[in-house]
Amino acid sequence: MENSTIKKFNVKNLTQDQEMQLAGIEKFIQRQLVATDDQPAVAVINGEAGTGKSVVLTELFKRLQNSARQNVGPYQGTHNIFTVNHPELLKVYQELASTEPNLRKKDYQRPTSIINAAHKNGTKYDVVLVDEGHLLLSKSEPYIKFYQDNQLTELMKIAKVVVVVFDFEQVMQSKAYWSHALLDEVTAHAKRQDFDLDLQYRVQANPAILNWLDAFGEGELLPLPDDLGDYDLRIFDRAADMFDVIKKRDHEVGLSRMVATSGFKRLPNGQHHVYMDDFDLPWDEYDPQKTPWAERPESINQVGSIYTIQGFDLNYAGVILGPPFEYDASTNHMVVNTADVTHREIYKKTPRLTDPAAIAKMQADVMYHAASILVTRGVKGLYLTAADDGLRHALLTLQTEWEQRNAKMDD
Repeated sequence: MENSTIKKFNVKNLTQDQEMQLAGIEKFIQRQLVATDDQPAVAVINGEAGTGKSVVLTELFKRLQNSARQNVGPYQGTHNIFTVNHPELLKVYQELASTEPNLRKKDYQRPTSIINAAHKNGTKYDVVLVDEGHLLLSKSEPYIKFYQDNQLTELMKIAKVVVVVFDFEQVMQSKAYWSHALLDEVTAHAKRQDFDLDLQYRVQANPAILNWLDAFGEGELLPLPDDLGDYDLRIFDRAADMFDVIKKRDHEVGLSRMVATSGFKRLPNGQHHVYMDDFDLPWDEYDPQKTPWAERPESINQVGSIYTIQGFDLNYAGVILGPPFEYDASTNHMVVNTADVTHREIYKKTPRLTDPAAIAKMQADVMYHAASILVTRGVKGLYLTAADDGLRHALLTLQTEWEQRNAKMDD
């Protein structure tokens, strides 16, 4: 695997499926650019983690800006911009701009900056591209100077066409709570077309493993597939042992890191660490430097979170499920004890949810989403453990049963 995020996003040759989807998106955009009505247009790209959404968006934006800045082709004379509400990804895109002749750093901005500047200056865009649309705010957030109802509506007001990526399984907090129903509501008055990306490009594993990962992200503990192929899927009793293997993999192929979910309380001295058995490392920290967290050599001695790893790849991911993830023996499911979630910011009140049952479901779902995001980071392998004794033992039982089945097959 190419260990540079920029090169993974900015690929030279798309797959046949990606080219087909991109052709459909471009046809939609070009049709809307010449429309004489004022009705907004929205292209929604649906795709789960690892389906190449950022690759498609990167190539699309290059085509838009190459045509606009060279004043040739279907997009000549257009004014376009790219936005993502994720600081680590934004840094990657801005750095990518320095590698392409017709891209500029200013072409990539956070949504709040674009919206507020447009309202102040009357700026209008032809095409706005939105990566990680599920991170757009769905409520006002005065702290960061966003005062409207949701960011997608505001982007639609200032653009002829909005192209937005959505993965509802990556909704991570109440202030950016999105559902199919809410997206339908927000785009009800727009000309909308959906495009589905459904081929897995990140996790290089067979369909049985992909199915196991999908089920795991919903709390189901299925038997491990008999055929693991070349994908290295392992359960660990001790996080310290898992870290030893991650360091070995990082030395061999690079880009192998420990990552974890929320749930580890601060130490008595105030430090925020991830700890279990003999393992104890600090959480990642936001850093304004250009290099993404996972590509920094020093991050081998930190633990990544969804806030630094969402949208990125690893060769091997060592995933620690925090204390909120427990085992329910009566259902043989992984469940979420939301009382043990330490990052309470994700549970702030939102006008989108008022029913207690719906709120409880959202609070559990965002933690399942976090687990799903983390276990789908590894291209070559996933190493997994859990802080909760019951869940860890249940996972280890799955591995023991796999070993016993395969020992019989060998005999």
